[in-house]
This record gives sequence, C-alpha cells and structure tokens, in this order.
Amino acid sequence: MTNKNITPDYLRKVPIFSTLSDAELQEIIKSSDNGYEEYNAKQAIIREEEIGNCMYVILEGSVEVSIRGGGGGREISIATLREGDFFGEQSLLPGGSGRRNASVKSFQPSKLFRIDKKHVLLNLGGLEESEDVTVQNFKVGDPKVREMLGKLRLFQSLSETELDAYNSWTEVVKVGPGDFVVKEDEPGEHLFVILDGVVEVFIIDEDGKINILAKLKPGEYFGEQALIEGASGERNAYVRTDNETRLIKVSKDYFKIALKRDSVLAMALKKVGQAQKEEISKLEGK
Repeated sequence: MTNKNITPDYLRKVPIFSTLSDAELQEIIKSSDNGYEEYNAKQAIIREEEIGNCMYVILEGSVEVSIRGGGGGREISIATLREGDFFGEQSLLPGGSGRRNASVKSFQPSKLFRIDKKHVLLNLGGLEESEDVTVQNFKVGDPKVREMLGKLRLFQSLSETELDAYNSWTEVVKVGPGDFVVKEDEPGEHLFVILDGVVEVFIIDEDGKINILAKLKPGEYFGEQALIEGASGERNAYVRTDNETRLIKVSKDYFKIALKRDSVLAMALKKVGQAQKEEISKLEGK
C-alpha cells in the first residue's frame, strides 16, 4: 500500500466540508482527533446499529456496504465504495438515531482517513458536540409543502385550517443519496410524502436478491401501510433514496385522524396493502 495522504482539495469533495477554506480543512487534517487507519481485506470497519462516533474518507482500496436482510438476518451487500468516496456521516447528522444504518468492511486492503464526530458537527452550522444527532430537519414553513398536501387524496378529509397548520404536524427532512429512509420489519411511526427527489422501494428474497417494487417520485408517498388499523405496525419493505431527497414526514397520529374521517380511503388503502402483501410473498418465495 502506498503512502497516500489526504489534502484539502480531496477533503473538500465531501459535501459537509465543501465550503471550508484551505486553512479550515488543514485544521481538520492535522487535528489529533482525526487520523489515518489501514484495514486488511474483509476486515470490519463499522457495524449496523452501533452508535456512530466518526466518518471515513477512502484514500486507497475499496469497501463493501451491507445491511441485515429481513427475517433471517443475513448480511446483504448493497454497494461498493472506492477511492474518493466517504461513509459513516449519516449517523452523525442532526435528526437521526445516531446509529449506523449499515455495516462496512474492507473489500481490498484499504487506507482511510477517519474524522471524529466533533468535526462533522462543528461544520454543520456550529452544532454542539453533545447534541443528539441520517437526516437534516427543517422547521421553517414551506408553501410547497402546503400545496402538495392539499392535492393528495390522503388529506382531503382535513379542513383548510388544519392544512394551513401543516407545520405543527409535519416536518421536512433532507436525506442524502443512497440512504435508507425505512427498513423492512422495523416499527412504522411516520408516513412520508416525497417533496423532491426519487426513492426506490425494494425487498430482499430468500436468496439475498434485491427485488425492486417501485420507484417513487415527487407527490407520491410511502410508509402508510404500517400505520393502517389492523396492520402489524412494521414496515413491509426497504426504501432508500436515489439522489438527494426532501421528504414530508407526517406523524402517525395525524394520519390516523385523516383515515378515521375517510372510510373510503381507509378501505382502499387496506386493499392496496393486501395486494402488496401478496406480491411481496411471491417475490420472497413464501
């Protein structure tokens, strides 16, 4: 392995650090909190669900990203990252659980530059290290949100006054490209409406093969099935972003209020859910 080291220009390719000056980037590079790490082939770097305390930039080699598949808990490879790519930042960003959403291990012998959580937070608008931090949250009202919610059949039972107060029962979250929004079998607490960007809905069958169920675009929604009365309350598929995406996150309780007022909609969504369940069972070989 060569002795390649990180430079300000290299580090600036990471969006979190893209606006920093050379002097500020040099501070990150030279900080005793950060440093170089080398991994042999197939060596674990981070593990899904562990608390995240740093991110990594790949200088040499490649790494494999994987998640645990629903049911059997098998490790399913979902991506390979190479020189110039980075990972591990999502568990450090405001609004998330603080836990890793995937496992990463070296595919080839690899050299990485490790950046401590403190330096990520300090460059996200001066956040304190102690804040509980995969998404950025926006509390400021956005007229586009009100317009989109008003057009959806899901919320036609709400009054104009209730829709005008959307900022009290929704929030807009920004999710990076390739990140998971929901995972199969986890508890469902929110409905998501796509404000901009594209998401991919998929399941993983018994052989570990990824089966794409749908690609959803702005104005479409997902996550409602786990919230419907009589449902298991758990997600029935994985959803991840194709690109940087903004989502309207609707609270479970408010969505249930809308459903109680609209029995026709509730019945239609149950039928959709049954059809989805049958399709997923076929694809999973059950």
